[in-house]
Amino acid sequence: MNRHDLEHVHPPFPELGEVVELFLETRAREGVLLYEKDGELHQEPLTRVPGGLRARVAVHASPFRYAFRLPQGYLGSHGLEKTLPRYDRFFHLLAGPLPPPWALGAVYYQIFPDRFRRGRPGLAPKEGAWRLGGKPIRTKAWHEPPGPEGAHEFYGGDLWGILEALPYLEALGVEVLYLTPIFQSPSSHRYDTEDYLRVDPHLGGEEALQALYAALEARGMRLVLDGVFNHVGATHPWFQRALQDPESPERGMFTFYPDGTYASFWGVKSMPKLDYASPLVQERFVFGKEAPIRRWLRLAHGWRLDVAHSLGEGGTNRKNAHWLRALARAAKEAREEALVLGELSYDPTPTLRAHTLDGAMHYAGFAHPVMEWLSGRDVQGRAVALGAEEAWKALWDHYQALPLQLRPAMYTFVSSHDIPRALWRLRGDEARFKLAYALLFAFPGSPAIYYGDEVGLSQPNPHSLWRGDPYCRAPFPWDEGAWNREILSFVKRLVALKKRHPALRLGGLWPLKAPKGVLAFRRRYGGEEVWAFFAPQGARLRLPRGVDLLAGEEVGGEVEASHLLFQPLS
Repeated sequence: MNRHDLEHVHPPFPELGEVVELFLETRAREGVLLYEKDGELHQEPLTRVPGGLRARVAVHASPFRYAFRLPQGYLGSHGLEKTLPRYDRFFHLLAGPLPPPWALGAVYYQIFPDRFRRGRPGLAPKEGAWRLGGKPIRTKAWHEPPGPEGAHEFYGGDLWGILEALPYLEALGVEVLYLTPIFQSPSSHRYDTEDYLRVDPHLGGEEALQALYAALEARGMRLVLDGVFNHVGATHPWFQRALQDPESPERGMFTFYPDGTYASFWGVKSMPKLDYASPLVQERFVFGKEAPIRRWLRLAHGWRLDVAHSLGEGGTNRKNAHWLRALARAAKEAREEALVLGELSYDPTPTLRAHTLDGAMHYAGFAHPVMEWLSGRDVQGRAVALGAEEAWKALWDHYQALPLQLRPAMYTFVSSHDIPRALWRLRGDEARFKLAYALLFAFPGSPAIYYGDEVGLSQPNPHSLWRGDPYCRAPFPWDEGAWNREILSFVKRLVALKKRHPALRLGGLWPLKAPKGVLAFRRRYGGEEVWAFFAPQGARLRLPRGVDLLAGEEVGGEVEASHLLFQPLS
């Protein structure tokens, strides 16, 4: 068996020109390291060392692409192949700057600010205070479920409420808060920004953000903000000037067509798309001192870039990698240990291999295959027949294709503000929900809890085939009598295990033999090893002597389980 992973790259975050040591765990007694340089394929003989083969090589470019030639074939990100694989099937290593150490395997908690907690009820918008898309906004009572009006519905959650909830989040074990947009906007989701330099006063303004940031710093916790830099809201003064005056400097910030229409996000006219070919866009969003990606890092530790895959020039995503790289560089110039993640909703691999961002929301390589397997339906509600073997194949394929150092920084999840809640998709099946969260915390990456999942928050109308936005955005139930205590206790145990065990936080990933219908793998780091087994129908496993980490008790021999995190005893 041949194994190659992050644990065997030293140092893990090299600078350009630095020599790294690559180790391949294998029974092969000889081999060659192949790597691309200046269009040519170079080779370096592998040296036999205890446990495998090793080579030392300078990282001349980022990404640095390489594979291994062994007697039995070529080993790259798609496993052993008989012929030389394409470059996209090579392993990829990046040179710095890369994800800050604090972001590797960190535990996130995602909050939709309007729906999490009211700190100062007087800040909430008043019924009909303004119109959105021609309709007056609505205020709703905290106990009411969200309805089809979505962006028009305001519950009045604010940043002061999040500050009040920090003891709860700290007790849960959360390390990083990710907040959906907080800047002034006319909608409750706030993805239609009208002022990037003003924290929405209905959330408490900059005063509340400063207080929240200080409290997080005091607890050793961190804050990631949502950067909506692909488009602005149609009410933004820049777009209004561009719309009303074809001669205005702001006109070039957007892509207008000859018939007077303009490029927008997903065709939604309330979100006109920015054109990064415009020097004014470049100054206001990337290079300028007041660019939001720079300005707000005095009160935050990083960004999640909204629809990062769409950002670019001329109403398209042309030069997408260039501008994502520029935005990430701007953030790290403002704060050296800043994290910049992207919403790359489809395949994140080409973008991340282009040395752009520190990681991405792991839809394609985690959330979608896991929930399709466990729920029997895709994210749109269509029936999917996906078995454990097919689910593992998707997880393994994406994992192997990612640049090595970004694997532990990937934002992994099973619920979010844009897709249906996991418990709802699983038809309220708590056993499968716990299995999904156990898999989330066992898999490489930074696991994210979507607010309320940990207390059993679901959605209205559990018998409908599909309901995402806005039904996945219900208010957090602060009446503790409504909490599912068993789920909360289970999630707390998972958080504690992720933080306690280096193998779960930073370890590599390898397949593990298991009975049919069981998704199984093992994690290893620094001599520690954890085995993980997942079987929705339950399975009988034969194990050596070890510890059931979730139960905290020694087990061995024949074990019945639907999900198990197991640490073998040496």
